[in-house]
Amino acid sequence: MNVIGLAKAVGLDTRALYQRLSAASVRAAVAEQGLADVYRRLEAVIPDIADQYTGGFDPQEYQRYWKIKMRGLHAWQVSLMLDAVRHLGRSGLVLADIGDSSGNHARYLQALAPKDAVARVVSVNLDPVAVDKVTAKGGDAILCRAEEMDLAGIRPDLFMTFEMVEHLTDPLRFLHRLAESGSADHLLMTVPWRRDSRFGGADLRMSDDRMAARWTAEELHIFELCPDDWLLLARLAGWRPVLTRLYRQYPVRSPLVALRPLWRALDFEGFWGVLLCRDLSVANRYDAW
Repeated sequence: MNVIGLAKAVGLDTRALYQRLSAASVRAAVAEQGLADVYRRLEAVIPDIADQYTGGFDPQEYQRYWKIKMRGLHAWQVSLMLDAVRHLGRSGLVLADIGDSSGNHARYLQALAPKDAVARVVSVNLDPVAVDKVTAKGGDAILCRAEEMDLAGIRPDLFMTFEMVEHLTDPLRFLHRLAESGSADHLLMTVPWRRDSRFGGADLRMSDDRMAARWTAEELHIFELCPDDWLLLARLAGWRPVLTRLYRQYPVRSPLVALRPLWRALDFEGFWGVLLCRDLSVANRYDAW
């Protein structure tokens, strides 16, 4: 019997226990993966990130768990963004954050990127609530579907998308359109980390009577691929990898590694990211675009 099962047997609040253990797991993982300094700096830039998603959080659960989980992920994402900016190696960059729901990443970059490296970050989202949140903070945002983005009007130096492509009905054509018609030679992409690819996520595996009556694009995962399959998809779409990064939500050199099966069953073990460079040599072999 695992810790959660034992707690349930003696009548404890298993949800609260799971969240406290998971928060401790993330804190230990952040420290082990060298992200603690970035984590602290992000806290100073934006102390409250409860507006990260369109759906809100229970205040107690936000304090106990969600802010720690989100901040750990943000620390890794921002580190990856800074690596991408350094790789491009020039100043005055314009970045497009496709699927951005809050404008928080743009604010992080403004605070942590080298002086004059980033001139502008444009957020793209199909949700008017998300667009309003970004513009209310003084950010640039465009209301449109990711697949229908005006690539002639939005001409960034770097495309970015964080945990968005798994929500798309056709990520292959989305990525190919960016490679074929977009202005940026580079794309930074992060996705949930799975060891084995599968179609859909937890929502699609529920019985009909347990499923939500409606899903937003933010809520439903359609493709959950392993890194090797994401790289194959990107290669066919017109991209080749420059660097890859893995973020685990549990430490491996701590007793909290015992939570790995829970992360795998109830959430994700972690997240995987890749900086891609445009390379249409394989995509051009396919004649049915």
